Amino acid sequence: MRLILPLAISLFLTGCAVTGQVSTDAGTVADGIAVPSTSRASGPAASPAARTPSGRQDMAAAKAPPILETPRFENLIDRIVSGFAMPPLAHPLVEQHERWIARNPEYLNRVFERGGKYLYHIVEELENRRMPTELALLPIVESAFNPNALSKAKAAGLWQFIPSTGRIYALEQNWWTDERRDVIESTRAALDYLQRLYELQGNDWFLALASYNWGEGAVMRARKRNEAARKPTDYVSLKMPKETQHYVPKLIALRNVLSRSKELGLNLPVIPNLPFFVVIDKEQSIDLSLAAKFASMTVAEFTELNPSLNRPVITVTRTDRIILPADRAAGFQRQLQDHVSRGLPLVTWKPYTLKENDTLVSLARNAGVSAQDLIRANSLKQNARPLPGTVLLAPISIDTPEPAIETTLAKFTGSRVIEKETLGPVYHRVTKKDTLAKIAKRYGVAASDIRSTNHFENEPAVGQRLLIRSARTQTVVTDERGQRTVLSAVEGPAAAMDTSAAAAKKPATPARKTGAAKGNDKAKKANPPEKKKKTAEKKSSDKKSSEKKSPAKSPGSTQTQASS
Repeated sequence: MRLILPLAISLFLTGCAVTGQVSTDAGTVADGIAVPSTSRASGPAASPAARTPSGRQDMAAAKAPPILETPRFENLIDRIVSGFAMPPLAHPLVEQHERWIARNPEYLNRVFERGGKYLYHIVEELENRRMPTELALLPIVESAFNPNALSKAKAAGLWQFIPSTGRIYALEQNWWTDERRDVIESTRAALDYLQRLYELQGNDWFLALASYNWGEGAVMRARKRNEAARKPTDYVSLKMPKETQHYVPKLIALRNVLSRSKELGLNLPVIPNLPFFVVIDKEQSIDLSLAAKFASMTVAEFTELNPSLNRPVITVTRTDRIILPADRAAGFQRQLQDHVSRGLPLVTWKPYTLKENDTLVSLARNAGVSAQDLIRANSLKQNARPLPGTVLLAPISIDTPEPAIETTLAKFTGSRVIEKETLGPVYHRVTKKDTLAKIAKRYGVAASDIRSTNHFENEPAVGQRLLIRSARTQTVVTDERGQRTVLSAVEGPAAAMDTSAAAAKKPATPARKTGAAKGNDKAKKANPPEKKKKTAEKKSSDKKSSEKKSPAKSPGSTQTQASS
């Protein structure tokens, strides 16, 4: 039994209120799981407390009385091994991955060093749900415990949620935050999803894991194909993509190596079986760098525990908590209280609309930051040249708190960037399957415009090179979701010159000849016209004349012509 103790921190903060658990009729809600309520002191004597992610008060920051039960395991890895519950998997790939892991012990040290911050929370959640602790190792397979990992399919975070699945499991994704990278929320969503897949696949963890990687629909279709062919429908009998074939064996290989670490002569890292971090509930927005400073952390260290934050200011309307190492909570609260008591602002970043003659460089210089800071803060392109009217998040020098800052930040959904861009001409080479309607639909232009620009009637000829859109300069606005809207477009003289030059360099390919035309060509080859004979005679005459005038070659004449 674990005892829940009050935290010996009794600071009341204007900026960040440190609260205890949230009580409901069913008890205390901890990450969506109802657990029995604990009695709480009433009246002024009740002290706010930092809390662990599961809702328990922070024991790490409090002095433990003598009656505190000693943890069953000192090393969290031993606790994970004790909870292994998946069946064996007889598969050659399991042995292959076991050999690789045993030959590369530094790999285990590296991933556990990175994942040690998150593992205690994951194990707690698995045990609360009575799920096998092999799943605590799944982020090693998915992301190597990198909360900022991003795949080609746009899967993000420790548990690698793609955007659509993340939305299904209530992971908020907007300009300000991406909860697919949030350690607590993504773990809750991943375990919800895995439990559902386990039930969907007939309580088979191997099929559930394959579904997590490949997709539940793909696994169900593979099982139906085997069923129709009267073949077994278990994991090892299904035909799957190479990645999914290795996916479950990698996890089971990790499980087997940890279970036999002493036998294999591996020295596993020691991860204390204690909460690494606590959750601080907050009631005001705060600059991210300031929060890191109060916790005596670098910005990089702070974002390792708060990787879902996309911007340099943490807005209370979108993120009402921050995560800190358990041993930094009290110091954070002291520095925060001191800062607020001196009347200093917690937020310096706010929306700013670019004026005439404003540039990123001048704005950064006035704000005391670099242009790169502004680019990162607003997710701009490296070569961005925003125009007046652009709305960005920028630091503004202020000495006292701004009363309306919370309302301003709450209304600001993200940057709105206005830029001017020059686009070259767009061409299309007609293929056999092309029709004018298909080409027009593909490029989003009118068929009549293509016809008039390229001077043809009916359908274009196969092999013909069509000018779809002339070179142009356009003004575009990009909103916080990345959606672009063209405000205006101009096809100027420069655009026309570019088009002409491009056309001169790459002349249009003539239309493919019909059978009749091919027949005419054959006749011409068989009976060369008289014009060719005259041309040959003229060249011979010119050559003799040239030899008479100058026996030596004129400087560079032959080479220049050949090169040209």
